Amino acid sequence: MDWLMMPFEAVRDFMEMGGDVLTLIALTIFGMWALIFERLIFFKTELKTMGDEIRERWEARSERKSWYAHQIRDGMVSRYSMAANAMVPVIQTLVALCPLLGLMGTVTGMIE
Repeated sequence: MDWLMMPFEAVRDFMEMGGDVLTLIALTIFGMWALIFERLIFFKTELKTMGDEIRERWEARSERKSWYAHQIRDGMVSRYSMAANAMVPVIQTLVALCPLLGLMGTVTGMIE
């Protein structure tokens, strides 16, 4: 049972040595990876279904050549694109935030 507790104790000791900034970095990374996995699952399931539904609705239209039909198609493509890119800016922000938090942790550690 000791071999099971050793990794947890090592992580706990590491987090205690790192202080509050390391906890913030860990939470940021956890949130980022949770959003990445959510996007991957969304791409594999719902986005594919949404794309199939949009394609079926477009193919079901009898008239596809007018300006009005092209505006409808552009709206469908826009909804699909918005659904695909919903959390990407948040993920990009968290990726950019991690090095800055690391720098803050370094500075805080040097001051202490």
